Amino acid sequence: MILGADGVAPWWAARQIVLNARAVPERFARGVSPIPVVVRLHWSDDGEEWVPTAANAWTVPLVLVELDDARSDVRGLWVPARDVRRRDI
Repeated sequence: MILGADGVAPWWAARQIVLNARAVPERFARGVSPIPVVVRLHWSDDGEEWVPTAANAWTVPLVLVELDDARSDVRGLWVPARDVRRRDI
C-alpha cells in the first residue's frame, strides 16, 4: 500500500479497477424500477467477487449495475450480461 509522508495512506490508495467493466453503450433500455441481481466483479487487486446489487438498464450484451463500494470511484458500471444473475428479494 502507498503511504503519504505522514505515514497515512491517501484516500485513493484503496481504489481498484473493475476489469470486467465495459464502456457505456450508445443505446440501452432503462428499467422502470431496479431489478435485484448478483454481479460478478473482477477487481484488479482483490480478484473475483459476487456482489448483491441492482440492475438499472441493459442492452443485449451488457447490464448497468449499481456499485456502492469504497474500492470504486463510480457508483454504477456496465458489465457483460453473462456476469449478472437475478436474485430473489
